[in-house]
Amino acid sequence: GGGEGGGEEYECDYDYDPDRDYLRGRSTTTMTTIRAIPVEDVPPVEAIPVEDDAERKRRLVRQVVLVYIPILLLAAVLAVSLGVGLTVMRRHDESESSTTTTITTKSTTAVYGPTLIRVMNEGVLRCGVPINKHGFSSFRKPDEHDHDNNHSVTTTTTTTTGEDEREGMSVDLCKAVAASVLGPGYRIELIEVESVTRFAALAGREIDLLLYGDTHTMERDFHEKGTGVGFQFTDPYFYDGLRFAGVPSAVKCADSYNWLGDCSDLKICLMAGSTHQDFLSTKFPPRKLVLTSTHDEYLRDFVAGRCSVIAGEQNLIATTVVRDAGFAGEYAYGTRTLTKEPLAMVTRKDDPNWSDVSNWVLWALIHAEKHNITSENAEMEIPGHEIFHTVRAVGNYGEIWERHMQEVVPREGLNRLYNEENEAGLHYSHPFGVIETSRHVFDPSSTINRIIDREKLKCGVFGTNDQSIDTDYCRALAGSLFESDSSRVEFVELSDGDSNIERMLNNGDVDVIAGATLNFGLDIVLPSNETAPDTSGLGTSTPGYLGGVAFSQPYFYGENCSGPKAMATSQYDADWSSYVYWVVMGTIWAEENGVTSSDFQKSKGVELFGPRFEWMFRGAIIGRGNYAEIYNRNIDMLPPRGGRNLINNGSTPQLCPPLADNSFKEDAANLFKY
Repeated sequence: GGGEGGGEEYECDYDYDPDRDYLRGRSTTTMTTIRAIPVEDVPPVEAIPVEDDAERKRRLVRQVVLVYIPILLLAAVLAVSLGVGLTVMRRHDESESSTTTTITTKSTTAVYGPTLIRVMNEGVLRCGVPINKHGFSSFRKPDEHDHDNNHSVTTTTTTTTGEDEREGMSVDLCKAVAASVLGPGYRIELIEVESVTRFAALAGREIDLLLYGDTHTMERDFHEKGTGVGFQFTDPYFYDGLRFAGVPSAVKCADSYNWLGDCSDLKICLMAGSTHQDFLSTKFPPRKLVLTSTHDEYLRDFVAGRCSVIAGEQNLIATTVVRDAGFAGEYAYGTRTLTKEPLAMVTRKDDPNWSDVSNWVLWALIHAEKHNITSENAEMEIPGHEIFHTVRAVGNYGEIWERHMQEVVPREGLNRLYNEENEAGLHYSHPFGVIETSRHVFDPSSTINRIIDREKLKCGVFGTNDQSIDTDYCRALAGSLFESDSSRVEFVELSDGDSNIERMLNNGDVDVIAGATLNFGLDIVLPSNETAPDTSGLGTSTPGYLGGVAFSQPYFYGENCSGPKAMATSQYDADWSSYVYWVVMGTIWAEENGVTSSDFQKSKGVELFGPRFEWMFRGAIIGRGNYAEIYNRNIDMLPPRGGRNLINNGSTPQLCPPLADNSFKEDAANLFKY
């Protein structure tokens, strides 16, 4: 499909090996070659300008401050090795011949600029979307019209189709991020990816943002097995879980994990390279699993009888989807939800600020729904703010859901908007993935190795280092690092009004700060009064930088969703930030699963980083206990446990962005005006 923005149309031809190992369920590293084949020579079409060059330059200068200083960027890129073997064929503007660029495993020769700058300079956001995944990304029906026509959309496919644009939640989220960064005249390019190629496309910089519907797991934070590198995930935009559906008798067999006797004909279709494959490969013999690379293939195999059951999330196995695919037989759902699948936007790990921008766009859409700011009234409710373009382009979160999901997946449970009057909890752990195999090595110069060499964690706390929930999380982190020895902490006392915590983290004065308030000013890199050298390529100096702080999963909520307490780290060491995030998550997982300090052996063993960190979770739990134990130990200094500080059992609302009601418009303006 094409758009109005003058984007050249082309198709991508993937070299395909019918004997690829993933079809037999084995993990392998493959070399993928992508050839861009021009359909025809079309002269460039100049888009109608929405602002003159001078204004565009001033806009770029303002926006440039969202990125970090090149020295820090270079350090981050060199610290995070790009472990992917990928050959990318790039097309020339004036030639039909192809040129091959190879990104070698563990290469440090190619240093890329921040994604935000590239998107702004080129004027287009490239999003990876599924080929045909109902509710997320599917071909637009002929009688439907785009929600916002003041933009350009180009669809890049691996095969030639006669279809026009796409629609779905993935498409709308891509538009929302693009409108936030590029304004009302935004352009997006939707690039089709398959289940086994999607992470390689992101790592290889073919796309800027992955919106396939990917589960956030600990494994993928550090070492996605298809590429060998870690990725950054936003908060979930959709909560789901793995279920079975299909021929009723076969579904009963699958639900009971039975493939013998009357169940001997059981065959289960599922997506290759997914968390579903990781889970089901431990429950069924390989010959019972039929792996597919696209959702169309997945449905075709079921309709053709090559499998009697399909395994997937709600939008994949919905009756309407299966009937539309041509299945006319008896159809039933399983009674069990087998896994947690929190689906999030994915970015590269070497550009955490780009992930932050994407995350705050998501929060803004959810917050807009909370305040009933819609595509129709946005101009009245938030006039003059850049966030107006985002909501005007796609509506708020509820509008997006109603438009694309409601017919297939009725909105309920975790996907509902949290109401401050609810007494439900917000603590909800994400899945770990496959962490029983050693894959990831921390950089020798990383924060975590400096702590190990020093044999002590430096943890900042507000006020004194007396017993508190904050000091307990410092000790839990030390227990995680030092095989349950929670005494290996040097506390650094901070004042409540200390405005230099980002500098303390980024300078290494402290390794982590407990009790930090999750807020916009620290999360996103913003300008300070200091002057920094030019980082934009525009030939001008820009203000200095504040922010650049990464936050863990919140561990304490106050009177509302805004400003929860969390562990804070420097976002310039992404591995360390992820490690701290998952230690906090591990205490919540332990309470969910009834694991306490007295039976810590039931905690997950972690082989992902080698034997030195096998007690990552066990050390934290034996050191300070699960979340309930930590909270109850400090009950004299905390309000009675209830509401948001309870565990979410998976049936109550979870959408609760950390934005204050009285500062939403100000935060939104600050986020997007730069």
